[in-house]
Amino acid sequence: MNAALKPNHTLVTVEKSEIDTRIIRKNNIEIGYKIKSGSLSLLSRKLFNVLIFYAQDLRHQEDKDGRWCVHVSKLVKDAVMHSKDYDLLRASLDELQDVRVVRPRISGGITSEVLIPSYTLDNISHHGNEELERGQKKRGGCLVLWFMLPPELKHQLLDPEQYTRLPIAYMVLLKTIPGFVLYEICRRYVTNPGHITHRDSWQNWWRVLTGSTDKVDIPEYKYAKRDVFKRGLEEINVITDIEIELIEHKIGKVVHDIQFTVRLKKQINLDIGPAPIDPGLLAKVVGLGISISEAERFSARFSEQEIADTLALLEVRMAKTHLEKVESPAAFFKKAIKESWAKSKSIAESAQLKIAEERKTKHQEKAAAKEIEKREKDILKQSSLEKFNALSEEEKGSLLKKFEVTLAESNQIIFRKSGLNSKMLNATFMTWLMGR
Repeated sequence: MNAALKPNHTLVTVEKSEIDTRIIRKNNIEIGYKIKSGSLSLLSRKLFNVLIFYAQDLRHQEDKDGRWCVHVSKLVKDAVMHSKDYDLLRASLDELQDVRVVRPRISGGITSEVLIPSYTLDNISHHGNEELERGQKKRGGCLVLWFMLPPELKHQLLDPEQYTRLPIAYMVLLKTIPGFVLYEICRRYVTNPGHITHRDSWQNWWRVLTGSTDKVDIPEYKYAKRDVFKRGLEEINVITDIEIELIEHKIGKVVHDIQFTVRLKKQINLDIGPAPIDPGLLAKVVGLGISISEAERFSARFSEQEIADTLALLEVRMAKTHLEKVESPAAFFKKAIKESWAKSKSIAESAQLKIAEERKTKHQEKAAAKEIEKREKDILKQSSLEKFNALSEEEKGSLLKKFEVTLAESNQIIFRKSGLNSKMLNATFMTWLMGR
């Protein structure tokens, strides 16, 4: 049952000028989840962190069921990288309900819980207007989210005794799950006297940084280092306010354990602009039937232009009804982007365009050369004619006799009869005259 917004509830409002300074106080035991079942995409991880921030900010503004209410427009802007596609928000909320994570307990045990037990997306109208049916939108109203945290974990989430300060401004910019999770973990050790993270097997690090369950096979270390550890490290060093380095602990030549050194950057740039993932493209990829996590991996691996070009290629292919129907747009997209079909098509089109341009250029150059040749010929013709006209009648007669000798016998007869009044012989004479 959807609850109406009560008059005494104050919806959270965050001014743009405050965005770079907001901090999430995240309990240390909530950092680096081990996934028991389900999955957590990058968006759902960001969303949960922002929900914690709002719950802490609105701690005394719960309804009778222990739920908080926030404007979806604010939540989406903070957690889903300025996307206006609410399907992504709903999918991320569903992930937070479906995933089960393993949490260590203060007593030494562990507990397996979902991240949010329930949520409600609802429309409310301002100025006392009637409440609308869920999923509807009315002028003057707004979409809100009611959410709650696990009751048994509420205290440690809202008032953590030991916590890590996570700046929203940097977390929203991280583009990969390894980068996001590693940033949370390393940020925890910024104030540690040794400025070094805990030491653990690289296999455990890999599971935590990828969000993989125990059922997932672990790759060789060289691939784990290339695709997870190094990738997350480089992203953190470029985007965030900390710098980290990988430390490998070997037995012989084999790496067994790893850890990271952590230090704050001397100069911090808070003017870091919009998030790197285009949510519109992400939504289109998810709309093909691809999971958010896999769509994020494509977004991290390929450029926005490559994704946009592949989506356009798929759209054109699906519009060709005379060809065999595309049974799985998702499978087509995956194969097309991995094999660079759009790029190959673009290269072919560029090559064809280049050939056409070269042909056009050659044609223009040839036409220009002909025009120059014609003009030069006209000048020479005029000059030759002026010289001929300047001759005496005797000199002209002598020259015409020499011209007559060059003609074929049939043309000589015509010349004796009509002279240069024949257009054909006149043109022939001018050509002969210019060649002298």
